[in-house]
Amino acid sequence: MTETYDIAVLGGTPGGIATAVRSAREGHDVVLVTYNAHLGGMMAGGLSYTDTLTKKARSPLLEEFLERSRSHYADTYGKDSSQYEYCEDGYIFEPHVAEEIFDSLVEDAQLLDIAWQYRPSSVRRKGREITEATFESIDDGADLSIAADVFVDASYAADLAALSGVSYSVGREAREEYDEQFAGRLFTQLRGDQYYPREAVGNDDYSAPVDRKGPLDVPEEKQRGELDLIPHPAGLTEIYPQSTGEGDERIQAYNYRLCLTRDPENRRYPEKPSSYDRTEYETALREVRESGLRSYLRLRYLPNDKADMNSADLPGENYDYPDGDWETRDEIARRHRQHALGLFYFLQNDEAVPSDVREQAREWGLAKDEFVENDNFPWQLYVREARRIHGRYVFTENDARHARGIGRTPITNDSIAIAEYPLDSHGCRKECQTGSQPEGFFYASQVTRPSQIPYRSLLPETVDNLLVPVALSTTHVSYGTIRLEPTWMHIGESAGFAAAQAVSNGVNPGDIDVSRLQTRLVANGIMISFFNEYDMSTDEPWTEAIQWLGAHGFFDSYDASPEEGLDATIARRWLEVTRTILTGGSYDCTDAARSLDESGETITATEFDRLAAEILPEARTVDTPFEGTQTLTRGAACQALYETITASQS
Repeated sequence: MTETYDIAVLGGTPGGIATAVRSAREGHDVVLVTYNAHLGGMMAGGLSYTDTLTKKARSPLLEEFLERSRSHYADTYGKDSSQYEYCEDGYIFEPHVAEEIFDSLVEDAQLLDIAWQYRPSSVRRKGREITEATFESIDDGADLSIAADVFVDASYAADLAALSGVSYSVGREAREEYDEQFAGRLFTQLRGDQYYPREAVGNDDYSAPVDRKGPLDVPEEKQRGELDLIPHPAGLTEIYPQSTGEGDERIQAYNYRLCLTRDPENRRYPEKPSSYDRTEYETALREVRESGLRSYLRLRYLPNDKADMNSADLPGENYDYPDGDWETRDEIARRHRQHALGLFYFLQNDEAVPSDVREQAREWGLAKDEFVENDNFPWQLYVREARRIHGRYVFTENDARHARGIGRTPITNDSIAIAEYPLDSHGCRKECQTGSQPEGFFYASQVTRPSQIPYRSLLPETVDNLLVPVALSTTHVSYGTIRLEPTWMHIGESAGFAAAQAVSNGVNPGDIDVSRLQTRLVANGIMISFFNEYDMSTDEPWTEAIQWLGAHGFFDSYDASPEEGLDATIARRWLEVTRTILTGGSYDCTDAARSLDESGETITATEFDRLAAEILPEARTVDTPFEGTQTLTRGAACQALYETITASQS
């Protein structure tokens, strides 16, 4: 028997949940197929310290998650409590709290069904469309067949896309393939004594303290720069000479994010794993002595005397995961579990470990109130990278770096979300050069800037009714700025709007009017362009306009400057680009931004109206909110032009 839905989503990841919940809230029948008995992917599976350089309102479902997290700690413990302090406005949370929030988001969506613990097994296609997907129960092997108008693959490994015949990449592109500085074989070193990017710091003292933690803990005096990002206390020192840039099929390391506690009443020491080999951990001794236990384990403190542990990577031992069968993947997961527990056991018990380090290690143990159905161990392996689909646009490193001639990254007219986290990768091999991190590691916070995510990157080349918001079309390098759970929630919610629009219009996601989608997104609080001065919570008449126009070449920097007077030369250029949009012409948005030269003379409302009558197509008018000889502000001009453009969409 086949069950029929408007939209079928694979993956109980944050991105998958955002897609499914948004599609259901838009009034469509949706099914969310999960791999296990838990929702939330890594956000509920141990990754409790949110990876982001911005707290700007950017995606309603992400903001809703954060508000529920914040409210949990405020209501349960009080705003004067240490628990509320450690939750950092909801961005830091215990795993079980995250899972409860995701459960509630799904439960509140009335048109959303959940198919628990299924894996995709086969796909039926008709031409360029998926007509039906079959999933196998992990519990009893029974089949579940689902037919839908739109399918969404929000799994970490693009499993449904692969079964559908979508081509994909695994591994690293060569440096010359997309002209990417950090591509291919690479040796670098990490520094943690300065904040980056420097434009975000705002003074001459970029230094970071020895006990630095992460971007959510950066003091306010280090966040006063022109670029409105939270600086990160990490960056690259150098690229080593054997960094040849050769491409290969290697991927970055996986691990488990253990949730630890030092509360004696809630602490459980891990037992020695059955496959324990102490020699595997002897190389850790020098680094532990030099950096200290907390730094080595990369502990990030959580509410209720807990910590998120981000260590125990195994470079080189996950290469078979992306294309592996379920047994292969399970074995890789078991190996990573044994390694993480073995490392902790070694640090707590081995006599080769200095006694003071052993004592520090024994302050911590597995939290007994987390992952209670899985022996207090995370149920989600941190699959940082697996398959990446071949889409209608390949997002590269250069899409996340300054474009030539303008003060922002390249501009794409089909932007549906933003990314801002540093381009990065964990090690891909254990090999090191003297003083370097494992081969393949990089953390490029110095050069990464807020970018726009093209809708085309979610669209496979060969399937028209499939969206892929998680393992989307990127290179290995650029995946580093996208593979963050808040970014995937942001992209996933936009995918939910796109899927809903496709079903409502009776077309495939690959055929929708993207400019109308963008109008819908910005009207509903989805950020598609990053600006310094404001976010999607800003209650101004120009908010939506600047967002939409920001994806169409109207700004050459991250400063929208909505209250400043509009330069006369820029006014003419804006009107010329608007004419191209209204007449259905094509143009390069980044080139349009490069052409925004200023004359130094502002324009009045009357002059702007006269110029609009001269430039815009016949019968097109612009209704500015200013009158006569008043200087027209940039925000008011954007509002007027956007209203003219959206009127043409009706």
